[in-house]
Amino acid sequence: MTAPRFSIVTPCLNRATTIGAAIDSVLAQGHPSFEHIIVDGGSTDGTAEVLARYPHLTVIREADRNLYDAINKGLRSVHGEIVGLLNSDDLFAPGAFAAAEAGFTDPAVEMVLGAAEFFSEQDGREVVQQLLTGAANDLAEANVIGGITTMNAAFYHRTLIERVGPFDDRFPLSADKDFWLRLVLLAPRLARTEATIIRYRSHAGSLTFAAGDLREKLSRHNLATARTRLPETPPGSAARAAYRRWHGWATGYRMLVQARQGALGPALATMRAGFAADMAWLARFLAVLPGHWRGRATRRGAV
Repeated sequence: MTAPRFSIVTPCLNRATTIGAAIDSVLAQGHPSFEHIIVDGGSTDGTAEVLARYPHLTVIREADRNLYDAINKGLRSVHGEIVGLLNSDDLFAPGAFAAAEAGFTDPAVEMVLGAAEFFSEQDGREVVQQLLTGAANDLAEANVIGGITTMNAAFYHRTLIERVGPFDDRFPLSADKDFWLRLVLLAPRLARTEATIIRYRSHAGSLTFAAGDLREKLSRHNLATARTRLPETPPGSAARAAYRRWHGWATGYRMLVQARQGALGPALATMRAGFAADMAWLARFLAVLPGHWRGRATRRGAV
């Protein structure tokens, strides 16, 4: 049996209202050679019935520890040369596969990265909120530390996925940032395209656009990830330096979030823990701050 050209991995849990559109966005690419692997963590809302309407799918149905555990299961099952990651509530943009094919024409290319669109549905119509391209969603350390990591806007050669390793599912909300930083450190041969690859759907049930104080939650998880990974990196390595910068930024940002909430005691505890891990964290935070504000202004200007 000939291996498919594309392998698409979609983690899923109780997404009966959106999973069909995600699957249709893959079919709409019109590509003759692909597999679509759905990793369903045990949906009980009718998702299984929706999936049954698509006999071409490969469905793995079992309980998962979290989103990234599910993605890892899918990645272990791929057969294709080019791997794409599609959330169950998002869509591939028209022409995404064609843009990837064009980028992978050069056999040395390991990753193709395009634009990411964010949209919502209002009164039955789609409204584009933001389009990130260029520096705003580049494979760059700055987008890990203080920006946005749009891993779904990329297609990856399977050998690159093998080199970077699985998502670290110890981090249920920030494993994508850790994955992106490890990619940055690998410095893969990257082809960029102006084409929109992914369309992120903003809705109340989205993990990306979750309701509530998302800033507080993400600041806590990002700091925990940086704090955990820092001592796991080899002393004197590029990875240690990168995780030091991330830890410095995450410590300062978390402390500011806590202070704004009036939680001065926890903010001071965060500061002390930061110094215990790295005496220079404050200097690293201040060094990153100007670039963060520039990146924030760029993203706010994206339409």
